Amino acid sequence: MRSKLFLVSSLTIALAWIVQSSLMAAENLGTAWQGSGSDDNKYVGLWDGSYSADTGRTAKLSYTLSKDEKGQWRGTVKYTEKGEHTAEFTSLQIADGKLKGKLESPNGQDEITMEGQFQGEKLEGTYAISPKGSTEVIAKGTWKVAKSASAKTEQ
Repeated sequence: MRSKLFLVSSLTIALAWIVQSSLMAAENLGTAWQGSGSDDNKYVGLWDGSYSADTGRTAKLSYTLSKDEKGQWRGTVKYTEKGEHTAEFTSLQIADGKLKGKLESPNGQDEITMEGQFQGEKLEGTYAISPKGSTEVIAKGTWKVAKSASAKTEQ
């Protein structure tokens, strides 16, 4: 009788441990799935190229895109405009193969809105510059970047 009771107790404990472990694994898998979709990895990394203002001026441009631990997109922009500048996106959305972002100009008086479309290893779009708090566009243009070779090999 004791050995039967011991066997039932042992099986009950083992079964409870297996169920708890399975639930924890499923929860972790769900969190990982939410945090970084497999498609999102193709957007992460360094993207190099250039932008062209409607005035005809062309200069270098690059994006570094990543996701934080909460699954939120983050990004840095480097561009040339009377010297080299680096800015963090103040807002950045990447969904359905599209990028939408905003950043502040170096003087802090203007806001730059960027929109683009991913096409495989390329990303192309437009930008518009407006004084903060205004819808008036004071400058605009297009941009094209391609995923950097070093970013491709890191995945």
